[in-house]
Amino acid sequence: MRTPWFLWSLAYFALQLGTPLITLPKGWLLIGGVLLTTLLLMATLLGLVFAWAHETEKAPWLAPIMLVGGVGAWWLWGLAPFVLGWSRENPPGEISFGVYRVVHGYLLMLAAVGLGATLSKLIREKNLLAPVIPFAAMVDMLTVLSPGGFVKQIMEKAPEIAEHASVAVMAAPNAPEAVARLTPIAIIGAGDFIFLALYAACLIRFGLRVRATMIGLFVALWVYLGLVLWVLPALGVAPRLPALVPMAIVTLAINWRTFQLSRQETVASVVVTTLALGVIAWLFTRGN
Repeated sequence: MRTPWFLWSLAYFALQLGTPLITLPKGWLLIGGVLLTTLLLMATLLGLVFAWAHETEKAPWLAPIMLVGGVGAWWLWGLAPFVLGWSRENPPGEISFGVYRVVHGYLLMLAAVGLGATLSKLIREKNLLAPVIPFAAMVDMLTVLSPGGFVKQIMEKAPEIAEHASVAVMAAPNAPEAVARLTPIAIIGAGDFIFLALYAACLIRFGLRVRATMIGLFVALWVYLGLVLWVLPALGVAPRLPALVPMAIVTLAINWRTFQLSRQETVASVVVTTLALGVIAWLFTRGN
């Protein structure tokens, strides 16, 4: 029996609102708290996206409504700081800002899933996923890691815009105090939710390995978060790994045997995958 979307939503709000209120002593206890909260949050986000995707497959009209309604609500909610007069001189209270941030992320996910589920209707048969998935990962790599990439430019020149288009997760703060809170940081962009919803909707519609893919994505994205939050910063590397790459690898690997590709489709998929791997290798070896 699937967990309904509203229970995943309750879990999302509980984690996002409750976790920042927890104060832990620095050391292994704090690290354990961060690991546990990221683990729970990743499971919740995946569960929510897949639950919404199930709903859009049951009611095809729902996806565009989620998109339009989500974008409208997200835009209106973004006006709240101006309406309430928040500024550097008049900062919001901790709880007020926490509620604003959590609702902002929820509405952003709603709109992104609506767009992803709507775009998934363009994929008429499951075999099209074989070339589409690596192609999307390649585009994501180019926008995030290439010198002129759109996402990279935004993150470097206008980080506040990148943060506004992201959903927060928990991370350990770097403050020197003996105790610290689990601090939310913006790290998962709207584009990741768009493609995740697209994959989820297609997997559900074509009867592919939905549960196995969810588990694989959970493990892969948790490892990805660990790299971005701790490993890469410790190595002095900018934490700009595109989340779509591990998502694409896991989705393809788990569902590859379910595809029934013709000779031409196999060749096209191999060409696109090889091109994507070449682009990824080039971006990682060119020193940018």
